[in-house]
Amino acid sequence: MFRARFFPAHCVTIFYPPELPADPSSLFVEHVVFIWDELMDPEASRAVLGRYAPFAAAYAPHLARAGGRGGPEREYRLVEDREAIAPGVVLIGLSDDELARLDDHYHAPMHMTRHKLKVRIGDLERVVDVYLSQGSYLE
Repeated sequence: MFRARFFPAHCVTIFYPPELPADPSSLFVEHVVFIWDELMDPEASRAVLGRYAPFAAAYAPHLARAGGRGGPEREYRLVEDREAIAPGVVLIGLSDDELARLDDHYHAPMHMTRHKLKVRIGDLERVVDVYLSQGSYLE
């Protein structure tokens, strides 16, 4: 399903569908989104985006995953923690339409909005988009 290509100059492996060959410049395109939840699964992100998106492992320094029950649903969020890192992936090269699909996906049951966040992708430090919890519609 996916191919992998390692780029030693940035110490990054990009996983990509065969129809979208990866190159290092893809790490610098406009729409790169840090994903830290269920959409890390390529099948889950395909269900939202309508296609398989190239991705690479990434982490957000000084953040940790936190979770708990918010009514019948389990709520997940990122919280500040100076000693932690939040693992995830970056989805690479998304279109404006795909960002709109992600916006729709993250509005229920949790209300999450898009923000800018500095993450590490291999040896690169990049500011990318991320969805962060802003409260719950279940409350």
